[in-house]
Formats: sequence, structure tokens, C-alpha cells
Amino acid sequence: MRNTTLRTTAALVRFHAQVGSRVAIRALAPVLASAFGLFYLLRPELYIMLARRLFAEAEPIARGLLITAALLAAAAAARKSVCFGLGGWLRSLPVGGRAHRRAAVFAITLAETPITFLLFASFFVGTRDLRPPYLLEAAGLLLASAAAAAAVVPAKNKFWRVVIGAAAAVLAGSGNPAYFGISIPVFLAVDYLGGPFEKIRAGTGRRKWMFPIRFPALIGVRALGLSGWSGYFPAGAVIGMTALFLNNNVLSDHLREAAMRTGGALSAAVFLAFTAGFLVAVRAPWPWSRSWPRSARHRILSDALFLGLPALLLAVPLQWIGWAAVWGAASYLPAGATRAAGAVNAPRESRSKILGTLLLEGGLAAVVYGLWTEAGIAFLFLTPLLVETAARREQTLKVTAWDEMHHDAVGDPGSWSSI
Repeated sequence: MRNTTLRTTAALVRFHAQVGSRVAIRALAPVLASAFGLFYLLRPELYIMLARRLFAEAEPIARGLLITAALLAAAAAARKSVCFGLGGWLRSLPVGGRAHRRAAVFAITLAETPITFLLFASFFVGTRDLRPPYLLEAAGLLLASAAAAAAVVPAKNKFWRVVIGAAAAVLAGSGNPAYFGISIPVFLAVDYLGGPFEKIRAGTGRRKWMFPIRFPALIGVRALGLSGWSGYFPAGAVIGMTALFLNNNVLSDHLREAAMRTGGALSAAVFLAFTAGFLVAVRAPWPWSRSWPRSARHRILSDALFLGLPALLLAVPLQWIGWAAVWGAASYLPAGATRAAGAVNAPRESRSKILGTLLLEGGLAAVVYGLWTEAGIAFLFLTPLLVETAARREQTLKVTAWDEMHHDAVGDPGSWSSI
């Protein structure tokens, strides 16, 4: 019986190895083509500078976050090709559910090989004159790749599995030997929490409970278009002015970190204000969305994610200013995105009113955070209260309320007020 189980496990591993290899080979060509295209488009000197900034000069956690983002994206893309259909004849094999899940993790890790190889090649290019421990770096990237795969494979304890798996990937990809040592027990905890493999049924991507999340997001993306994301430009202007202020003034370490925190939080506030103002103009709160099977809190949280997740891209330019600027933006984002979502879903809100209110509140919050470091923690604890307040205010939306803004003179060529 034991020999039968071993032979079955070996056959299962070979099958998943073939699946992961096919997915990796299929993704290898576009990944390498994109890499070489960027290499020649950006010029070798710029590519080497970016690789050095990421792998030699960046803080370990910031570096781990960027590597984890790339690996999680690759693992999520390979998840459907690897896991779809594993609920068929493979489940009849005499192996446990944990073996099926670990084999799927192995297959997705193989499928991530092109991205892992590209990251290691960039590490080699950016640090070749420093002679770092390449073996430790390769082991860290492999462990981060496996942790990202374990985070996306369908299993039990989805929330903790994803959170702890992402944490293990960040620690393993940080390049710090101590963090790498910590990532090993964290990865083992992910494997323990995962439990048996859960099969993916046909149409999993279109579950009924996902419709109220994806459909409003698609409507928001289509309504905003390309011009709706113009909030990156004023946020970039804030980041540029912060960098000029830091470079042209001699400040103590305490004042320098305070200026970084203020600039980071203010850039996030400006982005949220402009994006929320544009969103309420092109996608005002409509009563039909309230007929979907989700609560007011759900509507607020989904819009907060829709507004807050794109703001995470600000961490890339903020990282060049300093880690304190990134932390300032990250600390403000949960409360700021929730407040912006509440303003978008509130009844009778105009674009100018939302823009002015959010800019005023965000500016005051940024100044407070610059003067008081613990304000970042206060913002996090304030987020649930903002969600509850925004949900109660959203519930006051009246379906039959008369809105005179729909019957004004805008668009009437015979009206003096439309000129």
C-alpha cells in the first residue's frame, strides 16, 4: 500500500510538473520579448540604474513588496491554467487533499519561472560589481515564488492564507538574510493553514457573489476612461515639490522625516480627491446598484478599494524620496479611500464640493501626520468608523428624489447660463 501511494504521488508530481512547464514555456516568449523590448527602449544604462535602485539601494521591505507584486501577478495569471479542471479524475487518486494542493503549488511555481528568472537576471545586472551572495538571493526568489503560488491556490482559510503567503513572499524577496530566515517558518504556516485542495468548478470567475464587486468596478473603469486617472499628475506635482523642498533645504533628521510623511500623505490625498471628484461626475450613485445582493458597507468598501488600489502606484516615485514618504501615503490610504468612497456615494454631492472637501481634509490630515507620528495609527483605527458613517449616509439616498441638476441649462444653446 505504501509503494502504491509513493508511485501515485510521483505520478501526480510528474503530471503537475508537465503542466507547470507548459505554462512557463507558453509565457516565456512574451516575457522575454517584453524584457528585451524594455531593455532597448529604456537604453541599457537606464535599465542598469533601475536594477541597481531596486536590488542594491532600495530598502528590504520596499524591494520585497515590488518583487511580491510581480510574483503574485504571475501566480494569479497561471492559477487558472493550472488549477482549472483538477476536480476531475485526479481527485480519485489515492492521495490526500494536501498532496493535491502542494502539487498545484509546485506547478504554479514552475509556471512563474520566467518572471523569477527575469528578477534574478535584473539582480545580477544591478549588483554585479558588489558581489552579493547569489545563492541566498536565488533561494529567496524561489521561496518567494512558492509563497506567492501558495497564496493563490484555492484552499481553506483564504484570507489568512493570502495575507501570510504575501508576507512570506515579501520577507523572502527582501534580500535580507534575517528576513529570509523568518520567511521559512512563515511559509510553513501558509502550508499548514492551506489544508486540502478545493476544486475549481466551471464558472468560478462568475460567481453570483462576485457580480456586485466586478460589475461596479467595470462600470467605474469605463466611466473614468483614461482622463479619469489624471489625478496622478497633481499627485506627481506634490511629490516633485516635496523632493525639491528636501533637496534645497538643510533639515534635521526629524524635520526631514516629517516633511516626507506630509508629502506622502498629501500626494495620496490629492490623488483620491481628483479621482473621486471625476468619478462622481461621470458615475453618480444610481439606485439600481442598491438592488444587488450587497449591503451599504459592501458598496462603500468596494468603492474604497476601487479608489485606493490605484493609489498604491504612488509608492514607486515616493520610494525615491524616502521610506517615510511611502509610509505616510500607506497610512493615510485606508482612511482617505474610505472617506472618498463615502463622498462619492453620498446623495447630492457635486464634483467641486467633493474636490474641495477632500483636499481640505487631506491637507489637514497630512499636516497632522507630519507633526504627530502616531497619527498614522490613528488613521487606521479611524477607518471602521468612517465606513460605518459613510454606510449610514449612503442609506439616506432617496430613489425618487428630484435632482434639479438633471434639468439645468447646460447644453441648451439658447440659455445665457450655458455660455
